[in-house]
Amino acid sequence: MAVLVNRSYGQAAPRLATDLARYGSTAVWRGLYYRGEKIGFTVSQTVRTDEGFELQEDGRLQMLLFGQDSAATLHTIAWVDRHFTLKAFEFSLDPGTGAIQVHGTVEPNPPGALLTISITSAGGTRTERRELAEAPVMTLNLSRVLASRGITPGASYQWTIFDPATLRNAPVDVTVGRREAVRLADTTVPAFRVEMAFQGLRTTSWVTDTGDVIKEESPLGLVTLRETADRAQGMG
Repeated sequence: MAVLVNRSYGQAAPRLATDLARYGSTAVWRGLYYRGEKIGFTVSQTVRTDEGFELQEDGRLQMLLFGQDSAATLHTIAWVDRHFTLKAFEFSLDPGTGAIQVHGTVEPNPPGALLTISITSAGGTRTERRELAEAPVMTLNLSRVLASRGITPGASYQWTIFDPATLRNAPVDVTVGRREAVRLADTTVPAFRVEMAFQGLRTTSWVTDTGDVIKEESPLGLVTLRETADRAQGMG
């Protein structure tokens, strides 16, 4: 299994290495695990802009495609205002057979918002427009939106979340629990326990005061852990 993982990762490495070069010392690295086995990593950082912030994230994920192991690369950028409200985004997923790219913008459309999406694949480009009750959130900016409002135990929210990988938007219910001490490798980090329910799936995240997700668990066996850059990229 390790040989297949390393071989697949090696094929995807040159392009991803270029993407990773943008990440500096403040970047947050996370290892991805499925039922205890390392399957990849993500790295993210927040860059201040004149209008707000640019949220960047890249990752590599080992996946089974047509019965063979393949290394998929993911790339996401979200442009948000000073309150972390989504304004525009770009997303790409390349499972090794050709990338699918999604670009989107969010504009005011009283009393709600207009989400415009362009999806590009080998078959061409198509565009969709969706009228929403409010500007959607993405997983990339959800915790930041939560932190900008002040993370308070017992607080609950409902937002519309847009998933660029599935092109679905649906309500997400968020409930903030108590602050806990989360063990990560050789350190302990205080973070709030946050429960999220999205399309019947419940996930638990541990989020710091500043909106950093240091750990996340799903009932499907997927776990995300904040790690050092070397540890996150290692497959040991």
